[in-house]
Amino acid sequence: MYFIFTYIFDFCAYILFWGVFKRIVSMPFLISIILLIAASVLITFPMETLERGFKDNCKSEKLREIILETIGVYPHQYSHQAKHMKQMAESRFGNWWSAVIISDRGGYGMSTVYDKYQNTSCEIMIFNTFYWLGRTC
Repeated sequence: MYFIFTYIFDFCAYILFWGVFKRIVSMPFLISIILLIAASVLITFPMETLERGFKDNCKSEKLREIILETIGVYPHQYSHQAKHMKQMAESRFGNWWSAVIISDRGGYGMSTVYDKYQNTSCEIMIFNTFYWLGRTC
C-alpha cells in the first residue's frame, strides 16, 4: 500500500512540477535564450581566432623558438624579455638584431628599425602582447 501511495505521489508531483515549469519557462523564452547563446558563440569565437592568427607572421622557426623560450624564462617582464631575445639572436646569428614587445600596458624594445631582408623577422601575438624579433642592419 505504501509503495502505491509513493508512486501516485511522485506522479502527481511530476505533473504539477511540469505544469509550473511550462508556465514559468515558455518555448519562446527558451528559444530566445538558445539563440542568444548561439549568437554570442558565433560572434566571439571567430573574432578571437582572427585576432590570434592575424599577427602570427613568423618566417623562421628558430626565431619563434627564441621568442617562446624567452617568454617562458621571463614571464610578464617585457624589458627583460626584449633584452634576452636580442642577446640570444645575436649570439646565434650575429650582430644587428632588435626585439620589440608591445602590450596593452605599453611597449618595450631595443630598437624600432624595421627589417629590410627576407626570412629574418618573426612576429607573434600571444595573450594580447605583440612580439617582434628581427634583423635591423
